[in-house]
Amino acid sequence: MHREDIQKLGASAARDGLTLWDCPYYRAAEMPGHTGESIVEWREKVEAWEAGWMNETKSWRPPPGGHIRYVPRATARHRN
Repeated sequence: MHREDIQKLGASAARDGLTLWDCPYYRAAEMPGHTGESIVEWREKVEAWEAGWMNETKSWRPPPGGHIRYVPRATARHRN
């Protein structure tokens, strides 16, 4: 995936209310130990995603009332 595409994903995540910690490249399956890519290649992807996220959050303003839309990534079940 090209840097610009990864930046767009980061920007989209910011608009969806996700944080920097939600970067998909922080998931174990996307880290160099699992993908076989070099740490340099992996870090470039992380930096591209973060750049897109940061660029979007600088220009993006929350809707009136300060409510940020939250997109859940997974539903957790709690046992009583």
